[in-house]
Amino acid sequence: MAKKNVFKTDFAKETGPADPEALFRDLKGRDPEIKHLWSHQADILRAYHENHAHTSDVALELPTGAGKTLVGLLIGEFRRRTSQQRVAYLCPTRQLAHQVGKQAKRYGIAAHVFVGKQRDYPVGEFSEYEIAGAIGITTYSAVFNTNPRIDDAQTIILDDAHAAESYIGGMWSLEVARSEKSDLYNAVIGLFANALPPAFVSKVMDEDTPDRQRVVEAVPGKYFREKFAALQDLMASHLSGDEPAGYSWQMVRDHLHACSMFICKDAILIRPVIPPSMSHAAFSGADQRICMSATLGLGGELERVTGIRNIERIPVPIGWDNQGTGRRLFVAPFVSLDDAKSISVGVQAMKDAKRSLALAPNQYEARKLQNALEAKGLTVIGASQIEDSVETFTGSRNIVLLLSRYDGLDLPDEACRVLAFSGLPAGTNLQERFLMSRLAASSLLRDRILTRFTQGVGRCTRSDNDYAVVLLLNRVLADYILKPENRSVLHPELQAELEFGIENSKDKDAEGFQALQEAFLEQGDDWGKAEKAIVALREKKKRLEDPVTATLGQVVGDEVDYLYAMWSGDCERALEKAKAVSDALGGNEIKGYRGWWYYLAGDASLILHEEAADQARLNTGRDYFRRAGGCCLAISWFARLARSLCEEVEAEVIDELTPLAVEAIRNRLQEWGLIGKKFEDRMGGALADIRSDGHRNFHRGLDVLGQMLGFEAEEPKGSATPDCVWSLGDALYVVHEAKTEHTPDDAIGVNDVRQAQSHVNWVKANRPSNKNTSIVCVMETPRECVNKEALPHANTLCRAHPNEVRALTEEIMAVLRSARSAASGMSDEAILEDLMKRLQKACLCPANVASRLSQQQVKAMPQ
Repeated sequence: MAKKNVFKTDFAKETGPADPEALFRDLKGRDPEIKHLWSHQADILRAYHENHAHTSDVALELPTGAGKTLVGLLIGEFRRRTSQQRVAYLCPTRQLAHQVGKQAKRYGIAAHVFVGKQRDYPVGEFSEYEIAGAIGITTYSAVFNTNPRIDDAQTIILDDAHAAESYIGGMWSLEVARSEKSDLYNAVIGLFANALPPAFVSKVMDEDTPDRQRVVEAVPGKYFREKFAALQDLMASHLSGDEPAGYSWQMVRDHLHACSMFICKDAILIRPVIPPSMSHAAFSGADQRICMSATLGLGGELERVTGIRNIERIPVPIGWDNQGTGRRLFVAPFVSLDDAKSISVGVQAMKDAKRSLALAPNQYEARKLQNALEAKGLTVIGASQIEDSVETFTGSRNIVLLLSRYDGLDLPDEACRVLAFSGLPAGTNLQERFLMSRLAASSLLRDRILTRFTQGVGRCTRSDNDYAVVLLLNRVLADYILKPENRSVLHPELQAELEFGIENSKDKDAEGFQALQEAFLEQGDDWGKAEKAIVALREKKKRLEDPVTATLGQVVGDEVDYLYAMWSGDCERALEKAKAVSDALGGNEIKGYRGWWYYLAGDASLILHEEAADQARLNTGRDYFRRAGGCCLAISWFARLARSLCEEVEAEVIDELTPLAVEAIRNRLQEWGLIGKKFEDRMGGALADIRSDGHRNFHRGLDVLGQMLGFEAEEPKGSATPDCVWSLGDALYVVHEAKTEHTPDDAIGVNDVRQAQSHVNWVKANRPSNKNTSIVCVMETPRECVNKEALPHANTLCRAHPNEVRALTEEIMAVLRSARSAASGMSDEAILEDLMKRLQKACLCPANVASRLSQQQVKAMPQ
């Protein structure tokens, strides 16, 4: 009998493959159906091996469905075999990690999936990863945490890297959600209330504030630092060390000087401007980090997302720069229909489908869509139901998967044929929302927004022959995509599909949209002609460079350097880098973002002054804050900061209310549509109502007029309530009692005066107010005199003729029409500034409106 071998010998290393492309041919265990590499995959592998095998940080771009996963796994396997390196392949989600694991098995690549609790990783499989015997496939969160078990990978592959911002940045992002930590949320708001605009504080503390009015504010660094000790005490008493917020607090508590605090109605966020990922040894210790994405961009977004100063890019292979994967029919009902009918078209399309995927940017949009879907009898599931597998979705019918992420999900072929976008993919965290809404830095975020859009539309088209309907179910999104300057920077295939979809969405009713979708999903002769039209369009398209991309790409290295300087406490170098960034950000297209960097430079100067009482640093800080105020008219506290640093108190009064009104008007214009007929429908209806003497119509007109002027407007329910209330936080209320039915020749009676004047007390009892709150109580009446017996009750009551209100309506409508007309060719930064100037020129700022409606006191009227 032959003697059995006692010793293992199969671990002896053979000579590795010459390159990753040759390695593919050596994968003997791969699925027989996978016969060869696609030419573009081979091109990417050659470019990597010849030019970037020893580059510390490299990025490769392949469109969705172009086999990016195999390329990444081959590079990782090549480095594992030839250099005996530990290779970690990072995915956004557990479900995607399992998916990549299955693909690795099909390719014949040794790999193990590590998800769930770190202590439960299979011992044998993890040992094999540690000795470089297999690739470790895991999630970003497994590496980006305070005590990662995968802590010394020598090669790290970042899949869907552009979408990794929340996973990487989350490690240094302390978020306190109002619903989860209300006591802590309220305590933090109370701690910083004096550093925030009073109108904003009242708005976030008022639980009745509508979700859509989720204004975000930042706490000025000067006041943030003054409260460090108290903030640390608060966090210590409310956060434990074994919860996500507690872990995040551990990461930032000793670096608060490098962080900003953002506040809105539903959450508080403390984080650095860019994640300091290279301070995390489990990430920075790798020999090579490889970023993979469907779109990389040239504006530096990948560096801002990952916290890496410079990432060398491998360009998309020739051919794929003009041709995509699969076919999408874009359906944009908002081009032709009002909001209700547009949503109805989308919901019906999802009801007709077996399964649909819906993508929403925030909980507000998600809830709106979910309510509409469930009202039609559809089952709606979310991310928690597909955490490890999508079979809960793909094995069901009459179901919608509703998610708030745009990456890491493959639903090919019959798995899903209908995809819906219910909002602009922006504002996924408070910092981003602040940059987008308050600074109007849309030029900075355009790359990020369009990357998410590109990733999202590819979720259901994973091969050349795959196809899906893509519904654009949001007016703001439709307006954004309709703008040629936004579409022109997209992939030519996507540009052609969008143009085809937009043209075919014009002049359609609900039945027309249904016929359009049915013809596409049948893939018959009618669609064959349409397919040729899209291909012809694609051949005419060129991917243009975003005019600000080059500038943003040039400054990102200094932005990252600023972050690490602040993180290490080197404010001198941080000031130098912030100055370099702000100096380079020229032009109106990025004016808001330049203002943000002026502020950061000013804050670094102020820290240096606080450390050494250096008057020159104080003067520098004041100058930068003034520049920031000049760039960002909607941020009143920039100017207030500059004033607070003056040795002599300046007489200038900072207008806190107009920026709030301007931002609200900008949001209303987006909601009512920068393109399409909804705006004129709303204006026409409001004008007809305000011209009516019927009290119900006039009340509706007052409501819309308040919105047009930038106020929050409401028609309170119940008895003895005002007819309409306009408000800006708790700073200003304009309270209306409309008596348009009055006969002009009579006097205003005592009961009418009592009723109207009592609304002051109603506001104090039912709405947030303080000793500084201004309440303007107005009675709209055509009567020119007042009954003598009414005078003792008039107090602060004002009278305005209905015609004055009608004139005010026509004036603000003219401003909005001209602003809307100009906005189609403007960036968000320019829109805000333009609105501010138009409002000031027309004397329609909140203080102007309040003064105008309070010119005639009832007690001073003729008797």
